[in-house]
Order: sequence, then structure tokens, then C-alpha cells
Amino acid sequence: MVKNSEIDITSKYESLREHKIAGDFRFVVVEKVMSTSYSLKFIERCTMVYYQILKNFSVPEEKGFGLDLSFVTVEKVPLVVDIPTDFELKRIQ
Repeated sequence: MVKNSEIDITSKYESLREHKIAGDFRFVVVEKVMSTSYSLKFIERCTMVYYQILKNFSVPEEKGFGLDLSFVTVEKVPLVVDIPTDFELKRIQ
């Protein structure tokens, strides 16, 4: 992206910009983890277990992208398959 001039990673400080020194930045990798969803059908649960097995045997995303691990933060977010629809909102005044 830098080669294509899509992003500029040079520092915003003028003294560092004169020497074209890269600024401080981090890569954030979003890792999906299984949520405990009990309302899945049997085949859907089997699919999610299969996904987890494949994920355990595969290369981690940060290594797959070739990122320096000192500049990477891994955020874990739940993988939500179904969204509960039977909830009630109550307005508080």
C-alpha cells in the first residue's frame, strides 16, 4: 500500500518527516473465537467444530500476513452465528 501511495506512514512530526522516518503504528488482527451459542442445529455445531479444528492447524493470521509480531495486537472477538430475537427492551424515563 505504501508502494502504491495508498497510505503514508511517514511521521507527522516535522523533524522526523524531513528524514522520511516512519511513524509509530500497530497492526490490529481481529481473531474470531467460538461463541457459546446453544441454539444451533446439529449440522451447524459440527460445522463450527470443524472450523475450530481447521483454525488450530492453520497458520496464524499475523504470521500469514508476514507481520513483525512486535507491531501486532491480536483482538479476540466472538464469532456470533445466530442473533437472539426474543428479547424485550424497556424504556427507562
